[in-house]
Amino acid sequence: MSTALTFVEKDLLESPVASPDGDWHYTTNTTRSFWGPKSTAVTAASGLIGMIEWRAKVFVLNGEVREVKDLKCRAAGDGCQWGWGSGPYVLQYSNSHKELLATPLSGSAVRFTTYRRRLFRASEPAAVYFPEKMDERERLFLLMAMLHTETMRNSLFQLLSPVFRLLSRSSPYVQLY
Repeated sequence: MSTALTFVEKDLLESPVASPDGDWHYTTNTTRSFWGPKSTAVTAASGLIGMIEWRAKVFVLNGEVREVKDLKCRAAGDGCQWGWGSGPYVLQYSNSHKELLATPLSGSAVRFTTYRRRLFRASEPAAVYFPEKMDERERLFLLMAMLHTETMRNSLFQLLSPVFRLLSRSSPYVQLY
């Protein structure tokens, strides 16, 4: 069984993350400049605080600072291996980049579904599914790693979107049904 948490807003970096009963478990707040995000604070309802310093390429979790290059490395295949203190997780997109799976060496996987914009019906908000019995610090770290991975993917897509428009007649990220 897993706990489903939904991002209330479309912008993942400026959104409360709530359970189906409406309780806020996390909030994300981002300071931005002309060139993009400077830092993103992820605050848990329990008081645990995490921060992503985008320009310094640093993660801060309850005062402990680590560089992204020390937390992330290329894994075999298409995924990246992330780890803070517990066992490493392989973060890998599946289902045409609609889901991001964080698979540990042992235990249950964490699943993140991306925001899906729809034209003729309600859009699907981004959501993250954590296993029931998971350490709060590990949850916060994985949420930050997933936010980092999804934000980097979106910024790359925005950078290359004129190329995608030239190569295809319809955008692969807008579904009409």
